[in-house]
Amino acid sequence: MNADSNRTNDYYDGHIEDSCSYTEPVYVRERFYMVAIFGTLVAIVNIIENTFLSIMLFKKKSYRSSHMLYLGLLAFFDVWMAIAYIPLMSLNLFVDYYKSVVLLRAWFMYMLPMITISHIAMTASSFLMVAASLERYVVTVHPTKTKWLQRNRKCIAGFSIILGAACKFSQLFEMTIDYKQECYGTMREYQLSLSPLAQNPVYSYWRIIFRTIFTILIPFFLLALINGRIVVVLSRNEYKFLQSTKLSDAKRKTAVRNATRTLVLCVFTYLLSNVLNVIIILWEYIDIEMLTVDFETFYMFAVDVVSLSTIFAGALRLPIYAACQENLRKEFLDQLKIILSFNRYKGYGPTAKAVVEDIEDRRTPEPNGETKPYPILFSLGTVLLVESATANCEATPTCKVIHKSSQTESDRLLCEKVQSV
Repeated sequence: MNADSNRTNDYYDGHIEDSCSYTEPVYVRERFYMVAIFGTLVAIVNIIENTFLSIMLFKKKSYRSSHMLYLGLLAFFDVWMAIAYIPLMSLNLFVDYYKSVVLLRAWFMYMLPMITISHIAMTASSFLMVAASLERYVVTVHPTKTKWLQRNRKCIAGFSIILGAACKFSQLFEMTIDYKQECYGTMREYQLSLSPLAQNPVYSYWRIIFRTIFTILIPFFLLALINGRIVVVLSRNEYKFLQSTKLSDAKRKTAVRNATRTLVLCVFTYLLSNVLNVIIILWEYIDIEMLTVDFETFYMFAVDVVSLSTIFAGALRLPIYAACQENLRKEFLDQLKIILSFNRYKGYGPTAKAVVEDIEDRRTPEPNGETKPYPILFSLGTVLLVESATANCEATPTCKVIHKSSQTESDRLLCEKVQSV
């Protein structure tokens, strides 16, 4: 009896040990530096750039009511994707690299809602890019038929976002987190499994076939087709227009290049960041066992590269817009100067129309090259004189009298300044 009991206990302990055993993934060190280190740096740059870009594009009403609305929304969702990348991908590699149970518990606490938000942002971005490309195509090919698109731009953008959320919100309920009491304190304390909803045959058809095709494959090929057509038509139309205005050949080539560069680069970065994902999806449909067993290492690195390339493509948006659109580049530089500049003077400053160089009471250099500061009473008297002349300039002919009777250069300049105010 005792022997049977001992054998039962040994079997139970061995079974628990097998179920709680943890096998370290391969190439953890290489993936740690690629995803957790380099990927985190790219995500931080993405967050900074697209936060700046979304603020710049949303704060102006003229931008919100133009096609720039799509660019601002894309920047907004890029921020969310980059924010989700750090806790989902980077921290996951930290867990495997350091074998930390504490980080593992933290990761499972937010994993499901965070991955749902990330997929909603990616899907909404894809639909927004399709909507923006369709509008640009109509503007390029049929410029007289754009009123409806322009009038309903906000509704189209809102519908794209709602459609993206509707396609991916159920992902929150597709997986369950199983807690194993017998594996407490080990790396197998929590395990993921498909929920009953995900195992439903009807829902599996929606999840695996329809949703993948509708949210990934169709936008990918549709964007490639539309933007390729736009580049061809835009180059031809721009060439005809510039020839009719008799511009020089150098100016014509520069204008055509600037007009098409933004589209080419944006499409290229999107296709580059998603082409590997499309290959993996098609391969999964053809032979998923070969992909996950025979090419396990490739599959593992490919998943990491797909996530990293998406974040990297988002970080390239600001440089692309700044390099290809001169008006945006000037606004970005002006805003950066305001952010990075620190005014030493407190209190009253020059008005929007006043320039420091317009003030003629600048210091006069001494013969030896040095400058002496004005006495404080002299400076105060100058300010009072200008304010008095400004207040009485319109009511009395003082300015004209001063202008006619002035014998010195300084008096004449002072009167002109008062008249200009």
